[in-house]
Amino acid sequence: MNRTIISIEVQDRGGKEANIIVKGERNNQIMFEEQFDYKDEEKYSLRLHLLKGRFMEKFSKLGESVGILCIRKLFNDITIRSKMKANPDYRTLDK
Repeated sequence: MNRTIISIEVQDRGGKEANIIVKGERNNQIMFEEQFDYKDEEKYSLRLHLLKGRFMEKFSKLGESVGILCIRKLFNDITIRSKMKANPDYRTLDK
């Protein structure tokens, strides 16, 4: 069975700036890695602990998915509020 993993890692220090790392893997090989610099004066990047709390209070009653909410938030963070770092890595590497 083939295994494909797309991972998104958010690194922050509690402020409104963060590094977002997107990595694609297939069968224990890293296929790509891209890094994005997140910066927004008004919105924080994904803060999972707060999103989960809001989800449990409100969205779970509406039949929403916390996974979909996270993906939607991260997609907007990357496409609207981030810039790709200069050197994405598209080499195929064994883990």
